[in-house]
Amino acid sequence: MKMLQLHLALLDVGGPALPTVALSAAINQMHYRNDDFSPWLTSLELSVSLDTWFPAPWTPEALAASLENAGRDAPKMTRGRWSWDSDPVFSAEQISGGAWKISRNERGSVATARLDGDRNLVVLLMDYYRTRFVLPWGVGYQGDDRDAAALAPATLAVLQADIEDARYPYRAAWLEKRSAFLTGGRKATNEETD
Repeated sequence: MKMLQLHLALLDVGGPALPTVALSAAINQMHYRNDDFSPWLTSLELSVSLDTWFPAPWTPEALAASLENAGRDAPKMTRGRWSWDSDPVFSAEQISGGAWKISRNERGSVATARLDGDRNLVVLLMDYYRTRFVLPWGVGYQGDDRDAAALAPATLAVLQADIEDARYPYRAAWLEKRSAFLTGGRKATNEETD
């Protein structure tokens, strides 16, 4: 969870934004519920991992087991073939050289593709199981905009208080540290591509 919290902190373009603080605190509390360590990610931790593209060392089997444990409609392995059935219906069948033949069936139209290796299959699965729409105003939003209008003055007061808090030295130190790590990451990425 500490690595996931670091990942969230590095992703945060603010300094640190209140949602990052709240989410980091929530996943920290959930993982150690009742002082019992669990080897499984909670549903929240798994969603945060997938939604933020956390670079966990997933294998297809480990990701499927984690999705299953979290009560998600996980992909199933049957006779050497992964399948995850909703709309669209996907399947992945291993072919020569460790590659995967992916079939996508959407309302009778079938498309196939080839993915090289388990890592690419994991990325496809992460993309499939992550949240795609920002709530509350994503696709299918059914709320009443009067709710947001009523909440806005209180939210604005919180944002103003946070702007005041941002003047404290710890926030500047936070931004400097994050910037240093991201600069190091850029250098490492550039060296890999050279």
